[in-house]
Amino acid sequence: MRLALTPLATLLILSLAGCGSTESIKPPTQTQTAIVQGDATTIFWLDERQGFPEILSERVLMGDYGQYSTEYRWRKGIVREIHRDGEVMMDDKLTHQSFVIRYDSEGQAVYQQNRLDGDMRPLRNTDLELYYQQAEKALIQARELKKNGQQFFQGYWSEGILEECDTGREKKLSFEVALPNFIVQRLNQEDNFIAAVGNVGRKTNTVDAIIALNNDSEDCFERPTF
Repeated sequence: MRLALTPLATLLILSLAGCGSTESIKPPTQTQTAIVQGDATTIFWLDERQGFPEILSERVLMGDYGQYSTEYRWRKGIVREIHRDGEVMMDDKLTHQSFVIRYDSEGQAVYQQNRLDGDMRPLRNTDLELYYQQAEKALIQARELKKNGQQFFQGYWSEGILEECDTGREKKLSFEVALPNFIVQRLNQEDNFIAAVGNVGRKTNTVDAIIALNNDSEDCFERPTF
């Protein structure tokens, strides 16, 4: 005996078949890059999915003028949330600042919590606009560095071989810039932690600028999390 399917049953079967063939969501494309500008160094970790930014983390190192970490979050290409924590120069002294700001789909701040040395202080409207603009500028800069092949890498250097922090792979280093004699001597004589910006290859990383050079007990830079 042959059973005939009703239109509703046929639609249900097709619907279930469609659910089973749904493709899984692809992971975001991740980029690590950095730039040295005078006494300031910025390291970027950028996550993008299908050409849209999702999360951009940054670590800004300014020597005696402080350092801070920031996480910018986007939704459908629009800045929606900013977290920051670190020390910044205010009124000629280092001040600990920690804040979170949330924006609506029109770019208007709808929530803020700002602390300076532990005290709650409201952010001015000009500050809220400034940090929003910083998010957009940071994204443009990270993408431009990526386009120009400026990648961030770090690891432990010993006897001419770099063991990368993230991958554990062993690489040779090629230096595109002339290094001061004391740095050359240190690289030749000591085990070191080194962080740099340049090109990451399969067997050799090319150094365009050294970000950090320290003893081999130094910890690798980690992506900020909030």
